[in-house]
Amino acid sequence: MLEVADATIKAIGKEKVGIRISPYGVFNDMPLYPEMDSDYSYLARQLNERGLLYIHLVDHSSIGAPVIPDSIRTMLRSQSNLHLIFSGGYDFKRAESDIAAGKADLIAVGKAILANPDLKKRWETGAALNAPDMSTFYTPGPKGYTDYPTLG
Repeated sequence: MLEVADATIKAIGKEKVGIRISPYGVFNDMPLYPEMDSDYSYLARQLNERGLLYIHLVDHSSIGAPVIPDSIRTMLRSQSNLHLIFSGGYDFKRAESDIAAGKADLIAVGKAILANPDLKKRWETGAALNAPDMSTFYTPGPKGYTDYPTLG
């Protein structure tokens, strides 16, 4: 990962490079291991030294992966001056809370914004959210991408 970051920085400049990480992700049987927290701490320091633009922390616990301990988020903030983007199962209240507390600089939402093109308005008004149709994810055509209803 660090070799790729270095090569990318060399090619386009550190101000255009960010990295997306997902500690505690278990996709394709990736195992949890005892040194995970210390490895990510090392990674945070190394990325900070390189001066990347951001670290995007993906939390897959909302879809069944193990929960990322708050200590990982705190460690990223304390060991890195990079912009922090958090994602994974955020609703309006949690997003606002993490931003207000300075835990993250930006909250990314994927499924919620895909299923709710007017998500900002829904969050502001407390309106119900459309449920994403995961059977349409990564499929061709507009179904599941541009056909969700908006508030009237």
